[in-house]
Amino acid sequence: MIIIILAVLTLLTFYCIVFIKNKPLRFVTGAISFVLLIVAVVGLTLQITDKWAMKEVTTTESHQIYSAGDTTAPYGMLVQSEIGKNTNNYVLVYRNDEKSKKPVTTNVPDEKHIIETLKKTATYKVADVEKATAKTTTTRRVFKNEFWKVIFGVGGEQNELVKKHTLVTVPKNTWLVLTQDQVTKLTKEAPAMQAKMEETLKANPEKALQLAELQKSDPTAYAEMQVQQIKTLLGIKD
Repeated sequence: MIIIILAVLTLLTFYCIVFIKNKPLRFVTGAISFVLLIVAVVGLTLQITDKWAMKEVTTTESHQIYSAGDTTAPYGMLVQSEIGKNTNNYVLVYRNDEKSKKPVTTNVPDEKHIIETLKKTATYKVADVEKATAKTTTTRRVFKNEFWKVIFGVGGEQNELVKKHTLVTVPKNTWLVLTQDQVTKLTKEAPAMQAKMEETLKANPEKALQLAELQKSDPTAYAEMQVQQIKTLLGIKD
């Protein structure tokens, strides 16, 4: 609509100045139409530069997430890969649904839409919580009211993304946060670790019974034990 308004005011200003013969009337109508034209131009310029006819609306969504690793394992796993160096912005791998066969990869940079990519970030933290969650905070621009939407809504500005941030929080004792290299190392060395554990338990039936009872009676403690063993294997310090 603003383009039409500019065109009409331009033609109106030209008409008043050129075709109206009465000087006082020409001056008044020409001045009014010219001032309105300037106002429209300034309004459009400010909308382009400062988005003055719009406001920012922030929404937050949170949901439980599940391990990116073996779904039968007693512990959870989050796989992270930092984008760049010292950016605190990560590509994260986890499952959104406990029954999903494959995990999802979030916050993957899209080189074809670099501007949108720069508006999206993701990070993680390890905390004293029971369940892993992903909290996504999204800020978008919307027009302040329908009037401004009609006037300036010509370039798809409505719901324009300003920023989007995902924070993944995982339990500190029952989840592992690993890089892809650590996942590869774990995959390679896990069979040997498992075989050693089975050999140890076979030689010590009493300990094997205790572990079996612990797994049933206190799954959290059992998961914590597994996590500590894997951290030791991978050389991860708390």
